[in-house]
Amino acid sequence: MSASGGLRERKKRETREAIARAAADLFAKRGFEAVTVEEVAREANVSRQTVFNYFGSKEEMLFDRFAEVEAALVGAVRSRPPGTPVVDVFRVHTLTFWKRLEATGMPQHEFWAIVESSSALRDYAEATFARLACSVAHVLAAERAVPEDDPGSHALARVLCGVNAAILTCGLHRIARGDEAVEVAREMKVAADRAYGLVDGVGGGR
Repeated sequence: MSASGGLRERKKRETREAIARAAADLFAKRGFEAVTVEEVAREANVSRQTVFNYFGSKEEMLFDRFAEVEAALVGAVRSRPPGTPVVDVFRVHTLTFWKRLEATGMPQHEFWAIVESSSALRDYAEATFARLACSVAHVLAAERAVPEDDPGSHALARVLCGVNAAILTCGLHRIARGDEAVEVAREMKVAADRAYGLVDGVGGGR
């Protein structure tokens, strides 16, 4: 990539991050439903059209990292060494999140407090979890050389993504209500190990 191309990509990334940050700040202060796209644009010092160049909806502004997380997890499932149970990939993914939070003490409480305050955002969160499960199922189906709508592949993907979502949302809910973040992270690591152990114990993670 040329220097000018690298600069353009950096500028795009910075603009996207500025819009997402401005949106999150406004949502936290005034509530998701009360904030307009125009207000986000003013806060980020960009035009309304620029906002829509990067995000298709207000919900996407808050969940701006989801595509990155999805790509990383799906990539890890696809590239895992032969013979590695897929449950191991999910276990590492979930534990890594909580280990990082435990090490940094970053609470993440504002993000989840915003989500819990809005039915539209709660629905959007559930839709993102479902989309992730579908993406994982397609990878598992390809590995098994079966159609993309293979029920077994989708069932396993939904179970694993469900465990990840449950540990994530339960932990962030506790932090949002004021529980100490590091202690929650420690407890969620134990909970994750137990939950994935149940999946592995019935042979579902193979």
